[in-house]
Amino acid sequence: MEDLAAFLSSVSSKVFWFAVTCFILLNGAAVAAFLLTRSRRLVDQWTPKLVTADALLLGVGLGVPLVSGLARMGIQAIASVLGSGPTTAP
Repeated sequence: MEDLAAFLSSVSSKVFWFAVTCFILLNGAAVAAFLLTRSRRLVDQWTPKLVTADALLLGVGLGVPLVSGLARMGIQAIASVLGSGPTTAP
């Protein structure tokens, strides 16, 4: 069960940093495109798509680690009930 908890921890960390990187690159590209073109039409056309992508990245970047943490806590609770949980020294 410790292997599963370690796997969930590593996946949540990788997903979080992937989402952060994509968020920064996406918004950086949007700012660069605006600064290069100075087109108000570009802003009006792409803002809804950009906000949707940002919301998706924020949801994934925060949701996956949250769900993973809850799953790890559940795994540790089940392991301690079954007697195979981590032991602590008194």
